Amino acid sequence: MADTATADPTSVTLGFEDFYILSSGGVDAFAINWTEHDTEPPYYITVDGRRFAFNGLTFLVKGHGAPLPGWVREEEAAGHLVLFVERGPRLMCYVHDPAAVEDDEEE
Repeated sequence: MADTATADPTSVTLGFEDFYILSSGGVDAFAINWTEHDTEPPYYITVDGRRFAFNGLTFLVKGHGAPLPGWVREEEAAGHLVLFVERGPRLMCYVHDPAAVEDDEEE
């Protein structure tokens, strides 16, 4: 894992090699299994210079069915990138909006 020992517990930097591909209902998305970590998943995940934020939405790992692919398609249609963090029985949803201004860029 790229940067799990960070001074900021709300943010982590990872590489694509840390993720697996989650396929469901004809959509593919990056996901990482956080179940083995002693720490809670961070609020922000940076991958390849893109900052993803947890949006509060979760899906079941098993039996997520139609809602997950539909949600991914909606986000992609809006121009957003998505990824998931697997934590126990849930998939936590993270979104990167290329048009959004990050907090540290506003200054």
